[in-house]
Amino acid sequence: MKLTTLLSIAAAVCVATAAPAPKPSKKDPCAIVATAATSATADLPFDAVAACYRNIPYNAKVADDLLTTLRQMTNDYYVFEDSANGRYKAPFNTPRVNFDVELAKIRSTKWKNDYDFNMALSNLFSSANDGHLSYKSNCYMTASFSQPLALYAPVVKGKQSIRVFSVDTTNANAPKDNLVDCEVQTIDGQPAIKAIQDYTDKYSGISKDPGVRLNDALASTFWTDSTSWTTSGGGWMTRLDVPAKSSMEYTIKCAKGGVKKYKIPWRVRPSRRMNLHNFKDTPGYWRANCAAFEQPPNRVVDRNNRDDNEAPARTFFKERGTLPQPRGPRNGPSDAPPESPITLANEIITTTTTAFYRMKKGDACVAVIATESAGSQAEYWDFIDGLKRLRDSGCKKLIFDMTNNGGGSIDFATFVNALFFPKAKPYFDMDLRASSMAKQASKASLKFSPGMSIFDGRGYNSTRNGLAFKDDSMFTKSIRQTRNNKTNDYTQRSFFGYSWKMLPLAKNDSLPWKAKDMAIVTNGWCGSACTQIATRFATTQGVKTYSIGGIQNRPMSYYSFPGGFVYQHMYLVDEFSMVNMKGKNVPKSLPVQGIASYAMGQIYADGEKSVPLEYDTKHFAAKVKLDFDPATARHPDLVWQKIADDFKK
Repeated sequence: MKLTTLLSIAAAVCVATAAPAPKPSKKDPCAIVATAATSATADLPFDAVAACYRNIPYNAKVADDLLTTLRQMTNDYYVFEDSANGRYKAPFNTPRVNFDVELAKIRSTKWKNDYDFNMALSNLFSSANDGHLSYKSNCYMTASFSQPLALYAPVVKGKQSIRVFSVDTTNANAPKDNLVDCEVQTIDGQPAIKAIQDYTDKYSGISKDPGVRLNDALASTFWTDSTSWTTSGGGWMTRLDVPAKSSMEYTIKCAKGGVKKYKIPWRVRPSRRMNLHNFKDTPGYWRANCAAFEQPPNRVVDRNNRDDNEAPARTFFKERGTLPQPRGPRNGPSDAPPESPITLANEIITTTTTAFYRMKKGDACVAVIATESAGSQAEYWDFIDGLKRLRDSGCKKLIFDMTNNGGGSIDFATFVNALFFPKAKPYFDMDLRASSMAKQASKASLKFSPGMSIFDGRGYNSTRNGLAFKDDSMFTKSIRQTRNNKTNDYTQRSFFGYSWKMLPLAKNDSLPWKAKDMAIVTNGWCGSACTQIATRFATTQGVKTYSIGGIQNRPMSYYSFPGGFVYQHMYLVDEFSMVNMKGKNVPKSLPVQGIASYAMGQIYADGEKSVPLEYDTKHFAAKVKLDFDPATARHPDLVWQKIADDFKK
């Protein structure tokens, strides 16, 4: 999100008082971790990491400060707090979340250690299944746990099962047997698909749809903004939370070799968040990885571009890393196509956001959009150039593949909408919470240049007349809304202004595709700015949508977490410092190293007055639900060809 022109300022920030370090124990597990953590690729003892985490004692004062900060965050700024406490029609499968009640329960519990306390908080925020919302303590994300088996859930002969997608042979714990495409019957004694669904429903937090959460747990093939096709092993294979046991037990049935049992230890390595070589014991671990840093009194804050406020779901997805494209023979279907992921289409050009393809058969082309994080408007021109090349190659149909797209710039999403449908409104109506503190910050921001603060109404355009607000009325002349028996103030409806000199395209250079000539396919992992393209195309123009994967015989969403925009708590602290606001209710920094993020804005489908798109069941399901099979899971172009053939029906 971009609120201002080029601008950097020095801002005073709130300084958290560091909590005292815990005392070392006689057998200090953090000391064992420190000795083992010689590099980023060092193997760490599972038991020592788990014990180190639990060796941090619960500190009531730090816990109280943290709970107070998080409660203020959800109460005053998290735009979906009231919506999260409601009951919604199928196909949602997400629990009601009452932050007042649940945070009070956590506050009143006598915790054995700091780890259990922080995991309760983290799981509470995940339970809202909003990819924009998260609280994670850095203290307990310093190790990465991985299994060598990447799994997926294809439908074969009418039945869905969990199978081995690929084996990471760089993991020393990998079995020597050829297990690719063997069926995983049980995991730790449970039916495999139930074990994975139960896990991802608790920890993923990416979507209201359990099918999308299942996809998030499993392997997927996708194009990245590093201009290559790659594989994500999924959240089941690689995770930051400590598994229940040091190993995973699988019962696996292969086409050749029958049924075997495997007990595979977790490989544990430092994550990028571990402060290597800066601790020797538990007190040192606390200081290096857990205690809040004291910020310099005049920290320079770049307010030119807030696109670095990416959704935490996207951050954690990227932190899982990627795997090499699977190679070699399989212990499964013998008619599988070659291992190269794309064989039915020719690459035309790639940009930093998009890869453009021309199908070899027929008149369809494909734009694979990996992200909306366009670094500059040069990318906007590159995007247009790619589309023109497809047009000039004779393409009559256009498929958008937005698999594993975690979002990016709202401005770029709005640009794409305007590019294809120049006569339609390219944005969704949006509002924010208009809490008492937000209103005060809005008034205070008028002393500064327009758009410097997230609370400055002059940085938004009114949906009534399309013009930028001239004062603080967007916040101060708020609208009372009641949701789930709670009444709160919300801002007037708004949208972010935009101006692209390259649009509209000249009539003699326009794009040929109409809504009926286009289709969108995702695995449901299409979040934030990606949603604002996909749902705009679908809900207002009737572009046909496809979702793939998920749970067999169940409709599935083609988008996730469509909140207006995400904000990190540390930037909220900066906002109030910038406008020189003081007082006990001014947001304070987290008392520990950690990340707290939340949706600040919410968008509405056209004509909708009270139900935000995040909770609007009318627009949830894709028009067509496709299942993965062993071929389409590895080769997106097979899916493209299915959709291209659909145009002819």
